[in-house]
Amino acid sequence: MLYLPYIVLMVDQVDTVAAGQLLSSSPLSSLFSLLPEEAMAKAGACCKFLFYTFSVFLNLFLLYLLFSSSLLDGPAHGALTWTKRPALEAEEVAAVTCSGHGRAFLDGFRNDGKPVCECYGCYKGADCSDFRPDGCTVHVDSGDPLFLERFWMQNKRMGGVVMSGWHRMGYQMIGEDMFSAELEKNLRLLHATIGNANATGKHIVFGVGAMQLLIASVYALSAGSSATGSAAKVVSHVPYYPAYRLQTHSFNGRDFEWGGDTTQWENNSDNSTKFVEFVTSPNNPDGHLREPKLTGPNTQVVHDRVYYWPHFTAIPAPADDDMMIFSLGKVTGHAGSRFGWALVKDEAVYKRLKDQVEMNVIGISHDTQLRALMLVKSILGKGGRDLFEFGHTTLRHKWERLNEVVSQSKRFSLQKISPQYCTYFRTMRQPSPGYAWIKCEREEETDCQEVLQAAGVFGNKGNFFGADRRYARLSLTKSQEDFELMLERIKGLVAEEEGAHNSPPDGALTWTKRPALEAEEVASVSCSGHGRAFLDGLRKDGKPVCECYGCYKGDDCSEFQPEGCSIHVDSGDPLFLERFWMQNKRMGGVMMSGWHRMGYYMIGEDMISAELERHLRLLHAAVGNANATGKYIVFGVGAMQLLISSIYALSAGSESPAKVVSNVPYYGAYRYQTTGFNGRDFEWGGDTAQWENNSDNSTKFVEFVTSPNNPDGHLREPKLRGPNTQLIHDRVYYWPHFTALQAPADDDVMIFSLGKVTGHAGSRFGWALVKDEAVYQRLRYQVELNVIGISHDTQLRALNIVKSMLGKGGSDLFEFGYTTLRHKWERLNEVVSQSKRFSLQKIPPLYCTYLRTVRQPSPGYAWIRCEREEETDCQEVLQAAGVIGNKGSLFGADIRYARLSLTKSQEDFELMLERIKGLIAEEGGALSI
Repeated sequence: MLYLPYIVLMVDQVDTVAAGQLLSSSPLSSLFSLLPEEAMAKAGACCKFLFYTFSVFLNLFLLYLLFSSSLLDGPAHGALTWTKRPALEAEEVAAVTCSGHGRAFLDGFRNDGKPVCECYGCYKGADCSDFRPDGCTVHVDSGDPLFLERFWMQNKRMGGVVMSGWHRMGYQMIGEDMFSAELEKNLRLLHATIGNANATGKHIVFGVGAMQLLIASVYALSAGSSATGSAAKVVSHVPYYPAYRLQTHSFNGRDFEWGGDTTQWENNSDNSTKFVEFVTSPNNPDGHLREPKLTGPNTQVVHDRVYYWPHFTAIPAPADDDMMIFSLGKVTGHAGSRFGWALVKDEAVYKRLKDQVEMNVIGISHDTQLRALMLVKSILGKGGRDLFEFGHTTLRHKWERLNEVVSQSKRFSLQKISPQYCTYFRTMRQPSPGYAWIKCEREEETDCQEVLQAAGVFGNKGNFFGADRRYARLSLTKSQEDFELMLERIKGLVAEEEGAHNSPPDGALTWTKRPALEAEEVASVSCSGHGRAFLDGLRKDGKPVCECYGCYKGDDCSEFQPEGCSIHVDSGDPLFLERFWMQNKRMGGVMMSGWHRMGYYMIGEDMISAELERHLRLLHAAVGNANATGKYIVFGVGAMQLLISSIYALSAGSESPAKVVSNVPYYGAYRYQTTGFNGRDFEWGGDTAQWENNSDNSTKFVEFVTSPNNPDGHLREPKLRGPNTQLIHDRVYYWPHFTALQAPADDDVMIFSLGKVTGHAGSRFGWALVKDEAVYQRLRYQVELNVIGISHDTQLRALNIVKSMLGKGGSDLFEFGYTTLRHKWERLNEVVSQSKRFSLQKIPPLYCTYLRTVRQPSPGYAWIRCEREEETDCQEVLQAAGVIGNKGSLFGADIRYARLSLTKSQEDFELMLERIKGLIAEEGGALSI
C-alpha cells in the first residue's frame, strides 16, 4: 500500500493536454499530427487510462512481493538472508588456495582481515609456495586422515552445513535423549550399504571419537571383576594399538589391569582369570585382518573396527561381533570432529557403556552430531562409492610407490599384505593400508625410528606397539605433501646402500671419493702402535708424519728412549679410548662438505643443532646417568666454558659478591676461573667446609659439587643448604667407565663433556642440563656473548659420535673404557699396596644400574699420597723419578698429595707404572714387582 498512492498521484497529475503534448513530442508525433484536434484530445484521455491501468498492476505486483516476503520471512528469488554472511565467509576462506600446499580455515588466523594459510610439512611462506626441505622433519607419526581432504575440496557441494545460532542449545535432544535418532538411523544405513557390519538388532552408543569408547568398553566389560575375584586383564596381540595399554595404565581402575601380549595367555590354565581382549581388524599398525586369540566364558572381546572400510581393506563379509567400535575420522576423514560409535549386542553391556560415556562427558556435542549426520547423508547418495574409490586409489598408489622403493633395499622391509576379494567393490582388491610397518634389517640398526629420524622422517617406534624397536610405523594417511617428502627421504636412505638402485655404479664414490681416500691413507699409517698420523698433521715427501707417544721416537715411533724422558700424566687427556675408535673404524666417522653450514646460524636464528640436542637426551636416557626430561640444554666450548658461564648465570645481580666454593680436594679450574675472570658478582670463597656453620644469612654461595670427584673419584653431595646457595653439579665423570651409576642425576644445573664420554676432548664440546628457564636464558646468553655459538663442525662430529654409540646404548664403548681403567687401577693398586712410602685413595665397589652388577673401581685419576714425614711435596718426589703429575695444592689440598692421570695412553701408563715400581723398590724391605 506504500506504493499505490504515490503512483496514482503521479497519474492524476497527467492532464489531457499534457498527455497530448507528451504524445506530440514522441517519435509517433508525425503520425499524430495528421489527426484533428478533437482526435488528439481523445488520444490523451486514452493515454491517461493506460497509465492508470499500468499503475494498478504495478502496485498489486509490488504488494505481492512485499507480503509474500514478510510472511515467509525467506529469501526472495533465492537470495540469502541471515545465512549470507557465514556463507560468504566460508566461500572467502575456501577461495584461498595456499598454492595447494596448505589450507586456510574459518577458525584460523587473519592478517589485515584476510585468512592466513597454515602450511603443510616443509612448505613455508604466506601462500605456502616456498618449499624448504633442508632441516625439515616430515612428521608421519600420526593417523591424521588428511588423504581424504582433497576429496571434500573437489566435492565442495557435499557435506557442508550451516548451523544457526540457536541450534540445539540445550543438553538434550528430544525428551531426555542426548543422541540424534536421525544420525543413528543413517549410521545403520551406512553399514547396510557398505556391508562392513551387521547393525541389525544391535544398540548404538556415541562417543567422543573411538578413543573414548575404547576405555569406556573396558569399564563396561570388566565391571565388578574385583568384587568377584581379581582384576580383569586387558590384552592385545603384538603389534597392538598402544592406546589400549596407555589408557589401561592411566585410568588405573580397580576392575582391570594391563596384561600385555595376548599370546602369553593363550595356554593359560587358570580358569579364574578374566580377560578383555582388544582385536583390531584391520590391525594398526600392520593392516592385517585379525581374529580373537582367546576364547571361553571368561574372555570378553572388543573389536576395534575403525579401519574396516573399503578404502583401507577388503571387506570379506559383514562383521557381526558382540561389540564393535567405529570412528567418523576413519570413514570420512573428519578426525577433528571427534565422533565415534559402538555397535553393542548385549543390552546390559550397552547400558553400562552408555552410562560410562555420559558420566564422563554428559553426551556428545550436538554440533558434532549435526555435522556427522550431514557427512554421512552426503556419502550415502551414491553409496559412498565416490569417497571410498578416491580413498582406496590414493592409499593404494602410496603403498605401491613405497613398496617399489623398499623392494630394492636390503636395509628395509615392509609388511606383506595379499590382494583379497572385496564384497563392496565386487572384485579382487589390491592392498591399501593406512600405515607402513617398516623393519630395519641391518643387525647394528636396532632402533629403526632412530635411523629414519636421522634422515628427517619422524614415525613411531616399534616398542610403542609392544614390538621390537627394529620396527617403525609410518603413516600413509597424512597429506600428499608429507608422503612425497617421506618417500624422497627413504629413497635417500636406500640409495646409501651398496648396490642400491640409484647409488653410483658398483658403490663408487663421487665428490666424496678424494677426502675419503685421504682419510683412509692416514688411518693406514700404524706408527708401530705407539703414535698416530692425522689428517691435519705434518707431511714429509707427501706422506703423513707420525706423532709419537711418550718416550717413543723415530719416523714410525718404533724407538723407545726412556732415558732422560719424563712421563706426563698431569692432564686428563682421555686417550685411553682412542684404541676403541680405531678398532671400530666404521663408527663415528663423518664426511663434511665444503659448504657445510657456512653461516653463523642453523635454522632460523638458532646456533645449536636440534638433532644433537635430541641425541644427547637419548644418550642420558639410554645410560641412565641423568634425567634430561623437562630440562633445557646449553652447548659450550667444552665443559670448561660452561663452568664459568654458570657462575655468571647463578650470581647475576648479587648485592654483594657471591662466594664460589668447593669441597677440598676440588678441581683447580673452579678457583682459577673465578679469580681469573674477577667478576663483580662473585669471588672465590675457598673450601666449602669453612662455611658449613656460617650464620650470616646474607652471604650467597655458588657451590661446585664434582661427582665423581676430580681428583679422588669419590661420589659427592652438596655441603651447603638453604635459599642462598646455588649449586653447579659437575658431572663430567658421571659415566659408566669412570664410576658406578647409582641413579639418574636430577640436579638443577649439571655439566657434561663429550671428551669424558667418548674421549674426543679435542673437539671441545660440552653441554649443560638446566632446570630453571631464567638460569638457562642467562647461561645461554653468556655462552653466545662469549663465542657466538659453538662450531657447527664440532656439533656435526659430536652428533655422529653420539649416534654411533646409541646403537647399543654405548655398551661397547663403556665396557671397553671401564675394563681399561679398571685394569690400570688394579695394577697400580697392586704395586702401591706393597709400599709404605705411598698410598692411594680408597674407593669401594658399588652396584651400577647401567652394568647391572657390583662394579669394581675404575677412577680416572690416582690421588697418591707420600707417607714419609720428610717428603712433604709428593709431586717433587715423583718428578725426580720422571713422573710429572699435579701438585695437591692445585686442588686446594696438602702438597703431600699428587694427582696422576690414568686416562692417558697405554704407553704413558706403562712407563708411569715402571717409574713408580722403581720408587717403591728403593724402600727398605719393599718387594720389587
